[in-house]
Amino acid sequence: MTALAVLDAPGPLSTDLLVARAQEYARSSQAASTRRAYASDLRDFDAFCAQHGERSYPAEPQTIALYVAASADRVKVATIRRRLAAISVRHRRAGLESPCSHRIVREVVSGIAREKGTAPRRVDAATLDVLRPLLLAVRGDDLAAKRDRAIILLGFAAALRRSELAALRLEDLRFSKRGLLVRITRSKTDQEGSGAEIAVPHVENASLCAVRAVRAWIDAAGIVEGPLFRSLTPHRRVQVLPIQGRDVANLVQRLARRARLDGDFSGHSLRAGFVTAAAQAKVPLDVIMRTTRHRSLAVLTAYIRRGDAFEAPALSSIIA
Repeated sequence: MTALAVLDAPGPLSTDLLVARAQEYARSSQAASTRRAYASDLRDFDAFCAQHGERSYPAEPQTIALYVAASADRVKVATIRRRLAAISVRHRRAGLESPCSHRIVREVVSGIAREKGTAPRRVDAATLDVLRPLLLAVRGDDLAAKRDRAIILLGFAAALRRSELAALRLEDLRFSKRGLLVRITRSKTDQEGSGAEIAVPHVENASLCAVRAVRAWIDAAGIVEGPLFRSLTPHRRVQVLPIQGRDVANLVQRLARRARLDGDFSGHSLRAGFVTAAAQAKVPLDVIMRTTRHRSLAVLTAYIRRGDAFEAPALSSIIA
C-alpha cells in the first residue's frame, strides 16, 4: 500500500511553474480594480517620462518629484498618492527600493496636500425623497428600464457599493417568501473573500420593492446563471458582459440630471442614502452596520451627521 501511495503521488512541480503560480498569487493580493488603476497610473507616469526624456524604471527620486509637481494641477492628492503606490509596487516587486519614499518626494507631496487640501469628496445621500424621483426618471418598462430600476433599488436596499453591485452574479442571490438574500463574496473591506450575506425583505410599496424589481429584471432578461446586471446592445439585447462600477455611477448621475435634482449624486449616493435614511428612522447602529458591513462607527456616523445635522443644532437652542 505504501509503495502504491508513493507511485500515485504527484511529481514535484517545475521551478517555472512554481514561479508562475507565485506571480499569479501575488497579483491576486490586489483587487482587480486596484490592478486596473495601477496599470493606468503607470501608463501615465511612463508617458510623462517619455515626454521629458526621463527614465521611468528604475526611476530616480528627482523624476518622481517632477512628476508629482506636474500632476498637482491635473488630479487630486488622493490620485497622486495612488500613483506613487503604483510606482512603488513596480520597483519593490523587482527587489528595488522605492524612489517614492525619498525625502524630496515626500516633501513635494506634503506641500501639495497643504496647498490643495485632502478632504474627500462627499456625495449627497439618495434618501427616500431622492430615491423616488430617481425611479420616476427611469423611462418606459423595457429591458433597460427594468435593469436600471433593479440597480437603483437593490443598491439602496442592501447598501451596496457600486463595485459590489457590478460584481453580483445570479448565484449570489437566494429568493424566499420573506425576500431576498444577497451574498457579497468580496468587497472593499473584505479583500480576502470571507463573504457576507445581506437580507433584503419585501416591502409593501411595490414601486420601492427591490425584491420585486430584481425578479422582474431576471425574468425579462432570461438570466439563468452568471453576471446579474449586464450590458445591453444598442438594440436592447442582453449581453454576457457585466456592467462596471462606473456604469452605476453614470446611471445615478444621469437619472439625477433628468429628475433635475439639486446636489452631487453618484453611485455611492445609494449606500449613503440607506445609512442616512436608517439613522433618521432611529434604527439602532448595530442593525445598520449589519447591512452596511461597516467596521468602524466613526465612518458610519459620518453619514449620520450629514443626515441629522439640522435636527437639533445648537444655535436653535441659543436663539429662539
